Amino acid sequence: MAVAAAGAAENARRHRERWLVAQAEVDRAWRTYDEAEVAARRSPVPYCPRRAPRTPAEYASRERWLHHAAMTAHWRGDLTARQLADVLAHRNGWDPRRHPAEQEIVLARAVRDGRSAGYRAAAEREQRAWRDAELAAESARALAVEAYAAAERLRPGIVPVRRSEAVTQTFAPVGAPVPRTARWRPARVG
Repeated sequence: MAVAAAGAAENARRHRERWLVAQAEVDRAWRTYDEAEVAARRSPVPYCPRRAPRTPAEYASRERWLHHAAMTAHWRGDLTARQLADVLAHRNGWDPRRHPAEQEIVLARAVRDGRSAGYRAAAEREQRAWRDAELAAESARALAVEAYAAAERLRPGIVPVRRSEAVTQTFAPVGAPVPRTARWRPARVG
């Protein structure tokens, strides 16, 4: 029982370490999300759209700007490969004809939403790790109690007590001989 209790205690320690790592990941994910939220709320420099008709060269310039900004965001890790593919294919609301200020707003919101999803996933992992650590700790406590009870039953001179009689524990007479087979020996841990 003592060996099982020691193994359970080690298992509980490992689960607690995993939970602490998951907690640090949640904190990191929250900080990155908060930075993205601040950036998304910040409005770009106000612009005044021109009244003149737009030329194909201007549209090409806007498309190049969008692709460059999206590639840079992807290299920083702000956009996933799927989001980058959507930008390059002009799907899911990515319109290269928009003004670069509008594109910057859409890009900042996409980064914020991605980091928000990352934070939620990290929080779920942290909650699972916390539950696992609590279960492992409870198992270790239960096994430690059982190991202690087993060691108490094997001590010389002590009469085993049933759980219902735990309050009125009785001991063997002080001078009573102890048989050699009933000697108490501590369990090895290691």
